[in-house]
Amino acid sequence: MFNLKDLTIQTVLPNLVKRWDLEGFQAFHLCPIQEVSHSLYAIKDHLSIKYFRDFEELHNFIQSSKKIFFIDVVLNHTAKESQWLDDEECVYNERTVPQLTSALELDFALEQVQKYEDIEKVIKAFRIEEYFQIDLRKIDWMEFQVENENANSDDDDDDDDNIFMESNQEKNIKLIEMYLSNFGVSRYGVSFNFRRFQQELGTHQLTVSQILKALKCINEKQFKRAKQYEAESIANNQAHYQKYGCVQKYFYKLKSWYAAYNGYVDNIDPEEDFVTSQNFHYLRHTVNKWNVIKLRYGNKRDTPLLLNRMKQYICQMARYFHGIRLDNCHGTPLTVSQYLLKHARMENPKLLVFAELFGCSYKQQIKYMSKLGLNGQVDELFYCRNASAIVHKLQTCAFIPQISGPYRLIYDQTHDNQPPIVSSQGPGYLMSLVSALSFSSQFKGTTKLVDEFYDKHISCVYENRYYPQINQQLYDIEKRPITFMWKHTPPISSSSNQGAALPKVVKLKGSFDNWQQEYFLQNDQENPKYFTCQIELSPGVYEYKYIIDDVWTVDENQQTNHMNNIIEIKPIKAYSSLTFIRQLTQNQISHTYMESIHEQVMIITRCQEDHLQNETIVICLRPIIRKIKLYSKISSILYQYSFQYSGKETQNLDDEIKVKEHYIDVTTSYAKINDDILSINAPTSCVIILQCEPILEIQKLNEFLLTPFNCDDDMNLLYQPLINHYEVPGCGVLCYSGLYGVLRFINKIETLKDPFIQHIREGDWLIDYLCDNHSCLVPILTIIKQLPSVFKPHYFIKCIKHIVQSIEDKYTQHREIFFKQIDILSSYFTNYDFIKGRETFMSFKGILILTNKVVEAKALIFKYGNLMQHGLIPNSLKPLRYNTRDTCFWWIKAIRDYVTYTDDFSIISLLQEQIQCIFQSHATGIKFKEIYVNDDTDKEGLVVELKLDSETGFIMGGNYKNCLTWMDKMGSGTLNKGYPAASRDGAPIECTALLKACLDFIGKMHQQNKFTYPGIKLMNRTVTWRAWSDFICQHFEKSYYIPVDPSYYSEYQVIEKHVRRKGIYRDIFRCSKPRSEYQLRPNSCIAIALAPELFQKNHVIHHLALIESNLMSLNSLGLSTLDPIASEYSGKYIQLTDRFNAQDGFSIHNGSEFVFLLGYYLKALLKIHKQDIKKEIFYAYLAPIKQHLKEYYSLPDFTDYNGQLSEFAQKSSILSIALLKEAIFDLEEFSQKLQK
Repeated sequence: MFNLKDLTIQTVLPNLVKRWDLEGFQAFHLCPIQEVSHSLYAIKDHLSIKYFRDFEELHNFIQSSKKIFFIDVVLNHTAKESQWLDDEECVYNERTVPQLTSALELDFALEQVQKYEDIEKVIKAFRIEEYFQIDLRKIDWMEFQVENENANSDDDDDDDDNIFMESNQEKNIKLIEMYLSNFGVSRYGVSFNFRRFQQELGTHQLTVSQILKALKCINEKQFKRAKQYEAESIANNQAHYQKYGCVQKYFYKLKSWYAAYNGYVDNIDPEEDFVTSQNFHYLRHTVNKWNVIKLRYGNKRDTPLLLNRMKQYICQMARYFHGIRLDNCHGTPLTVSQYLLKHARMENPKLLVFAELFGCSYKQQIKYMSKLGLNGQVDELFYCRNASAIVHKLQTCAFIPQISGPYRLIYDQTHDNQPPIVSSQGPGYLMSLVSALSFSSQFKGTTKLVDEFYDKHISCVYENRYYPQINQQLYDIEKRPITFMWKHTPPISSSSNQGAALPKVVKLKGSFDNWQQEYFLQNDQENPKYFTCQIELSPGVYEYKYIIDDVWTVDENQQTNHMNNIIEIKPIKAYSSLTFIRQLTQNQISHTYMESIHEQVMIITRCQEDHLQNETIVICLRPIIRKIKLYSKISSILYQYSFQYSGKETQNLDDEIKVKEHYIDVTTSYAKINDDILSINAPTSCVIILQCEPILEIQKLNEFLLTPFNCDDDMNLLYQPLINHYEVPGCGVLCYSGLYGVLRFINKIETLKDPFIQHIREGDWLIDYLCDNHSCLVPILTIIKQLPSVFKPHYFIKCIKHIVQSIEDKYTQHREIFFKQIDILSSYFTNYDFIKGRETFMSFKGILILTNKVVEAKALIFKYGNLMQHGLIPNSLKPLRYNTRDTCFWWIKAIRDYVTYTDDFSIISLLQEQIQCIFQSHATGIKFKEIYVNDDTDKEGLVVELKLDSETGFIMGGNYKNCLTWMDKMGSGTLNKGYPAASRDGAPIECTALLKACLDFIGKMHQQNKFTYPGIKLMNRTVTWRAWSDFICQHFEKSYYIPVDPSYYSEYQVIEKHVRRKGIYRDIFRCSKPRSEYQLRPNSCIAIALAPELFQKNHVIHHLALIESNLMSLNSLGLSTLDPIASEYSGKYIQLTDRFNAQDGFSIHNGSEFVFLLGYYLKALLKIHKQDIKKEIFYAYLAPIKQHLKEYYSLPDFTDYNGQLSEFAQKSSILSIALLKEAIFDLEEFSQKLQK
């Protein structure tokens, strides 16, 4: 079986093929090969064959070519001339879909239009609104007895302040609408099924007056709706008339019935069936019509003829082709596609299936891929306008290696669209685009004649000329256009205003025509300082000069002979087609890395598994002069080519498509190598392929510089104690395999009799241990080993201190050890393996944003965003798990931090579909069962369910058997297996605050026109971001606060018997275990730091005081996770015990002190006290942290009571460092604002 990543597929229109040319490509995609009418996609007979005598000849052709062939399969429409359409059930009309009656009758009415002015008159006279009205006079009210003692009151007035709740009147309307039918079927033909309404409501009846009132409201509502349809129909027909000179007709007469044309509708849900949809697209004339008949599958019993014919058709294609491409995939019912593909795969078990899913959201793409078992979807690159966009597209299309997922078939241009040479930035840009795609590790596609720079759209409807024969061989070129480029450089002595002024006229004269003609240089709009022109010249040496505003000038940056600039033109070899580029990439590689270093320059590195040799491809999208430093040793320039253009049309036969002459120069060199610096001076788009090898010394040094904190349990999520580490007799076990483990013992040395010094004197065990772990230390440590033992400790200690000092200087300029250690730790963790979603985005700002790692930060946002499912972001990549409720909102907060720091708003538009899906999914409800199976998790615990609480605006969810927040310890001991230690189902306080912060951010982006969606859709209304946020504010205090005075409990929804502490904010709202709501936990600090506006100041000050007095001790590094008065409290993390509440680490979130929570506590103090808090007080809280850093050079994730170290804790925690760095940054930022 072939590897899709190694393939480049070319789309060919078979009707334009005079002679098959299969050179240069491994795979081909053919448009339909059946008998058609006016278009290749207007198939008359799906079981026929054209362009080949019969299917046997097709089979022999494919087999003998030894190429891979794909074919388009068209399932949702057919040509109107199709003779086999003798069953009315196979088409859409007023009989199969009665609501089309109004559209069909409007079609008849539009036959009266003779001129443009008639359109509005005819449509208004048609009176569309009559098709949407209920004739109240026809309802026999006396037939039914609807008045009864249980009937609802006529009083429909209720509280309208709740944006998530419907009024009684709205409920009545919504209820009655369920029993209305026949909209659009006939004038005043909307029917109300009164009998079914009475039967199903039983004793919960409405009064006659309530029903009448609701029906009148519905009539008014439908009248407005019809008038909107009328306005749309007028506008759309007028636009069509102006463009084509006629109105748009949607129905075609077949035998004795009519059939609806197929087409597409802009900006609708791709899964919506626009024929049967209650949006009445045919009546509104919003359908962009294709001149083909839309096929109606209905139920399996409705259209057995059609279904059987299409089954034969798709099986026939599967029999002869390696793969199929589903045309307009979402235009065919999903169940029909599943049924047909099942039979196609029975015919060809190795069948590859790709599909067009343009316009589908990410969630819909996943749905189609999983339901249809697609090998991938078609995507396009041609609309990328710069290097960063190209890199983004090619990288986000690649799935994470450890996650299996479908490929994408990425085209530089599909046959449906304008060529890149027209729609982008010219032929040179196209060459760069093709190069980038060719060197990527994707399944690649192109369309025939794209490689030949054809600049017109080859229509599958109107084009009838043949493809020309293309010379793909290398050939010699004599006379060719040469690009001259002059760069405006202001003189140093000029003032800023004068220096910035560009010359009005730039001309050129030269010896190539004996100094006769003046050539005018055009100003480049993208780079205004550059002026260029092209002159067609033969090989030779020429002199020339520039004339700048009538002043003759020699450009000193170009070659001169002290009087004139000179240029030597040599004969060159060139290709006239880009196909040779695609052949350059056919060698097998293991890894491909891409980056954009400039808007017009990108670098692709391709290497084998061992990384010893690599190809580095530098792609310049436009003319450029630049020096590029590569982090590899450049061995040689393997290949380079640049774009050239002549503009003459090729001399083809009259019945062939004529392309213009372009050629790719593979002779001229625009690049020079100076060590690891690549200098480029290119007057045109160019590509340079380098043979490189890594600089091993740098590689080892970088490796070493990143390991001062490495230890075996850095990533150990089971909190196991350190094992197999080096032990120094008399000193203890090294905390880290890096140098800080050694430095910790060095800094404790007081006398020459210290055990550490004795250990170095007695033998080289420690030196050998370091050499084994850090090969770059071998040279210096080998010298130390050769010293006499009396001198050895002195030089060993001096060497270690010097190297450590170098490392510290690399990462920080701070001299105070506390700030120095925080900076170094945060820099170290930028190389962390970010595979935990919540941990990644909670530490995002402190570790990536504040260390200026914005490129890595952006990549992580996209990496996780592209894996969204169920409206959730994964919390784990190994394995892929969606078992948290808050990771998705931490992800949105990370986007906020990224945008705030970089002002790069493009990320909002690129990810707005995922962001909107998160909010909409939570509003409408999420429920699924995790496929991940863990012996420690009960089956009920695998069910993830989240929903919007309409009374408060909070997101409620979870159950007592799962743990969806950061307190996620699941019992694994014999006593507590399957029970979460802190499930926290309901609405945890920090989750509500996080939701509020995200709503405010997205609302702000919408106001600035950075985010398209105004809010969420709920109950046929739009709830804006601001409205949702304000609604949470209205209900937050009353939902979470426990007053000091019990007389206020009724106002705050407090159950007195569960209250343990007064004057605090409860941890959860509406938990399945009520007593858990009233426990004092530190999560409120997270909430205060995220959304302080939710809290009443006098209440929150008292609450924070209680946090400090009860959850912090004198030597605490963090905050306790539970109030000591709680029965579940355990201040020491233990493994082996027979206590249910502590066995196997069950108590980790019920008493252990987490360091990162101190960061949130300090951030909360800053948010509430603002200018009232002094730096001295702030840093006093950090005194235990400073002492611990001085001793251990890092911070653990948690400690036992009063800061006692736990042998089970991680010794270096990313969250601890990130939140403390954030808190310190917030303090310094706030102090600077106060000074201003």
